[in-house]
Amino acid sequence: MVDEVLTILLAQNVISGEKISRILGVTRSAVWKDIKTLREQGFEIEASERSGYHLVSCPDSLMAPLVHQGLQTEWAGKRIYSYDTIDSTNRRLRELAQQGAEHGTLVLADEQTGGRGRRGRGWITPKGEAIAMSLLMRPEIPPQRVSVISLGTAIAVAFGIRAATDLPAMIKWPNDVVVNGKKVCGILLELEADEQSVHHVVAGIGINVHQKTFPEEIAKTATSLDLESSKTLSRAKVVREILKAAEHVEAIIRNGRLLDVYESLSVTIGHPVCVYAPAETFEGTAVAVKETGTLIVRLASGETREVVAGDVSVRGLMGYV
Repeated sequence: MVDEVLTILLAQNVISGEKISRILGVTRSAVWKDIKTLREQGFEIEASERSGYHLVSCPDSLMAPLVHQGLQTEWAGKRIYSYDTIDSTNRRLRELAQQGAEHGTLVLADEQTGGRGRRGRGWITPKGEAIAMSLLMRPEIPPQRVSVISLGTAIAVAFGIRAATDLPAMIKWPNDVVVNGKKVCGILLELEADEQSVHHVVAGIGINVHQKTFPEEIAKTATSLDLESSKTLSRAKVVREILKAAEHVEAIIRNGRLLDVYESLSVTIGHPVCVYAPAETFEGTAVAVKETGTLIVRLASGETREVVAGDVSVRGLMGYV
């Protein structure tokens, strides 16, 4: 019920505990307990015997009512499940999808303890430091075209970060989002499909926001939005802008402009790369991305190779990007 109380406080300048209890059909004591919980979570709430409760300020929270506030979308994020701590937002959203959750359902967590990145790597979201979000999509496409969702999700995240922060977010193939040459976001897509159709796609998105330091093994390649902007940013605002951008990307896909937009944001296309595959390592120039998500690399001999995401690691010859 805490979310419901917060929603009411966000919509009202001042409101009495008695009125909140009538709206929600609970006791005033229950309302008081939820007010106490919100205060413990960092919400500044004034109380007056005459007028009631007044929400003065909010912490940097990912609670659903704060994300919904000012959200202007038709489907993305219309239903939000937010958690203080969770093992994996993707796992939870897969469960909701199997229970019939609608297109655009979003799962958010302030802390994620068991998330996964590409090629089975762990992705831990420290409490209060980052964004762990998973968006459910039910696209009407055949399984062979699901890669457009991967490319489109990367575009949506890049656009969303740009809109929320003014940072020059770009994409490292296939779908890492980078700022100033360092990674701020990883994306992992999981789908359920049969031979004819895609039942649903769960797009897991992990974004570094407030982190100031990183483990030694990724310190040279990772960064956060705060570090790059020299500001303390609102995570809820970043989520809202990504949801808005996700709907814009739908139109881009319908209009056949996906690859043009993707390549305009790419830090890989047009640059020398080194491809690390299980059987070999080779260098060349990344020249294009196909709608299947395949990267086309031209070797010095003029021969071209197709590189499939998930099988290899691609790095720029001068560093991470």
